[in-house]
Formats: sequence, structure tokens, C-alpha cells
Amino acid sequence: MKPKSPLMLKKSKQGIFLLLGIGLGVIIMLVILIFENSRTPIPISEKEILRAKKEKIVFEKNKSEVSKGERNTYHFKPFNPNTITKEELLSFGLSQKQASNFVNYTNAGGRFRTKQDLKKLYCMTEDLYNQISPYVLIETVSPKSYSSNSNTYSPNKFTSKEQLIFDLNQADTIDLQALRGIGASYSRRIFKYGQKLGGYVRIEQLKEVYGMTDTLYEAIIPYLKINNPNPKKVNLNNSTIKQLSSHPYIDFYLAKAIVKLRSDLKSFKSIEEIKQIHLLDQETYNKLLPYLEL
Repeated sequence: MKPKSPLMLKKSKQGIFLLLGIGLGVIIMLVILIFENSRTPIPISEKEILRAKKEKIVFEKNKSEVSKGERNTYHFKPFNPNTITKEELLSFGLSQKQASNFVNYTNAGGRFRTKQDLKKLYCMTEDLYNQISPYVLIETVSPKSYSSNSNTYSPNKFTSKEQLIFDLNQADTIDLQALRGIGASYSRRIFKYGQKLGGYVRIEQLKEVYGMTDTLYEAIIPYLKINNPNPKKVNLNNSTIKQLSSHPYIDFYLAKAIVKLRSDLKSFKSIEEIKQIHLLDQETYNKLLPYLEL
């Protein structure tokens, strides 16, 4: 037998190493597969499962709300922001907070003179303004003018606010808004307070209107007057406690004291008899006197 040449020996060694490498690779793969199959799964607690579910629910809810906000649409109709009610604003699709912000502004004496004034509201975003502004109608007040030389109104007789002179007991809320500084909120308060009184008997009673400042009072009194005051009377002999206490100058305790004194006296013979009530001071009596009768 001929001995192998060096070249053949070299090739034989390479073949052996190749086979050993393949065999070693197969062994390593088998060991890895066996190890993976023998590993024990790490258990997940029910608490962790519930937490994962909750996080998923919250995520889906937030995603839904964002999507809903992006699709939010309003149902606006032409409206005057100075007279709009909260219920009407809610019907447009505004939130409770937005509607309250709207009406609180006017109730506090604020007035919208242009559409741009809506941007003063805290709730007014750029997107909401762009949607609402086309529907805003701010009417120019064209009040009936009252002549200081007659007892009748004549439409558009005067052209400037300085020439308007109103009878406080005959002016309505639109008339009052013609006075500088008087918006929808103030005009409603002045009108409603006059109704509660039973009619104004003195211009000075305007100082009793909620929110009336000295500056505003001094600014408007030159354009107001009271002709022949004839207030609605409260009958001391037949009014109930509820009826008496409905007058701004009579609170519940004074009303109760009046009824008790009337019961003790059988009936009032004169209005002055109520001065016996210790709750009634002279100032209140003087203010109340024009509204009392027997």
C-alpha cells in the first residue's frame, strides 16, 4: 500500500474538522431546544391581568373622548348674546360651564357691542368663536324717546342719548338700555326692582338696585324723572305675612310683627300705629309710608 501524500493528509484533516464542527453545531441546537422546552412559564397574577385590562379600557375611553371632541358639532341659530338664556345656549350644544360663563357675563353688567366682544369670555376658544360668530346678532338700540314737556312717547324724536328723558315708571328695559352705561342686565334689575316696589316714588331709589354704583347713578339721573308717582299700595289690615314680606322694605320679621300688632289692636286705625313696632326705625318707616294704606 502506497503511503498517502501530504496533500491528501491535509484534505483528510479538513474533512474531519468540518464533520466535527457540524456535529458540535447539531449538539448545541439540541441542547438549546431541550432547555427552552423545559423552562417553566412565569405565572401572571390576576391583579396584573385586571390592571392591564383597566389600562386598556382607560386608553380606549380617552381615545373615544378625543375622537368625540374632534367631531363635536353645534346647532347654532341666530341669537342676541345680550339677551340669550342659559337654556338656549345649552340647546346649541354648549356645555354647562360655557353657558354659565356666557350668562354670568351679562348678569354682572357686561354687554356685547360687537361680535369680537365674545372673545372676552373665558370659555371662548378660537374654534368656538369661528363657529358661533356667524350667528351673532347684536341689535342697535333704537329706543322710544320721551319728551320732558309731555306725557307721551314719540319714536325717534331725539337723536342723542343726552336728549333722552324717561319717566322711570314708564320706561321698559329697551328704553333703559339707551342710557349710557346701562346694559341688558342693569335694565332688567332696574325694571324688576320697580315692579317689586310697586313703582318708584323717588329717583334716589335707584341706589337700592343691586350693583348700582355712585358713578353710574350720577351719570343716568339727569335723563330720568318721575311724573305723578302712583305706587301700588300694601293694605295693612288685610295683607298676609307673605304678601307683606314680598315688599323690599318689609322683611319676614317686620311682616310678622305687623300682623301680630294688627291682631292685638283688632285692626289698624291709622298707618302711624305701626311705629309702635320696635323693629321699625324712622328711616324705614319714611321709605315705606308711600306704599301703605288701610
